[in-house]
Amino acid sequence: MNSRRSVLLLSGEDIDVLRQAIINSSADMVCLDLEDTVAPSQKAQARTRIAKLLSEDIWGRSQRAVRINALSSPYIEDDLDVVLRESNGSVDTLFLSKVETSQDVVWVDRAVTQLSESLNIERRITLCAGIESARALTDIDTIAASSERLDSLGFAIGDLSISLGTRIGAYLHDRSLYPGDLHHFAKSRINLAAKTHGLQALDGPWPIVNDRATLIEDTRWGAMLGFDGKMALAEQQVKTIHEVYRPTQSEIDHANKMLELYEKSVQAGRGAGVVEGEFFDPVTVGLAKATISRAQAPI
Repeated sequence: MNSRRSVLLLSGEDIDVLRQAIINSSADMVCLDLEDTVAPSQKAQARTRIAKLLSEDIWGRSQRAVRINALSSPYIEDDLDVVLRESNGSVDTLFLSKVETSQDVVWVDRAVTQLSESLNIERRITLCAGIESARALTDIDTIAASSERLDSLGFAIGDLSISLGTRIGAYLHDRSLYPGDLHHFAKSRINLAAKTHGLQALDGPWPIVNDRATLIEDTRWGAMLGFDGKMALAEQQVKTIHEVYRPTQSEIDHANKMLELYEKSVQAGRGAGVVEGEFFDPVTVGLAKATISRAQAPI
């Protein structure tokens, strides 16, 4: 499964501005929006604009994604048809908005399969389910197990906060109002379901773009919980997210030393030992390998 430390969410009506943002992005994935940020009267133009951008050779190493409208909306069938048809299937992942039940995911899976077959699209298009309501959070395990196309779950900070009645507005500006992470349970539940079913977990964006200090803290909390990456609302957030997900030099040095000494221990016929007072065995060595892998990812 490809790395998704960062998912840059982009929207806008100027195709040249969007094109330049894609070209300049260092995000692991760039997701173009057809949902909340696009007015109903602009949906048709946005679909055509996004399909054109998807088919252009401007993406570098960034994976291509589109956030489509909810199944409950009147737009989703046109979203799928136009985006897949006019881009010739040049999209890696579809972000599903406002998923409520497993049947929402199943419906999109079947629709994508039918369109792929009729359009001779060979690329395997994956799905990311946005967890945006109390119902979705309650039924998250059935959602996570609903489709082989589903490869990730996303934490939707805004919609989920509204559904749960969380006082997100005050918290965004003063995190001292709640002791710790206000969304700790929701994030933990999303990550647990994702890892149980072999999916990636994507943390929600920090909405105050210029608040770098809190973005660092929020990203670190998500990474510590086990999230594989975080959504971003601006390119300036992407580099910060990458920096947080990258291990520190001391962590890298410790991991390398653990791997070296473990290899010597195995050669000596021992499967475990101690490095700098820390016990190691195959499990902790696996963690060390994961640390090295994260350190090798591009900034």
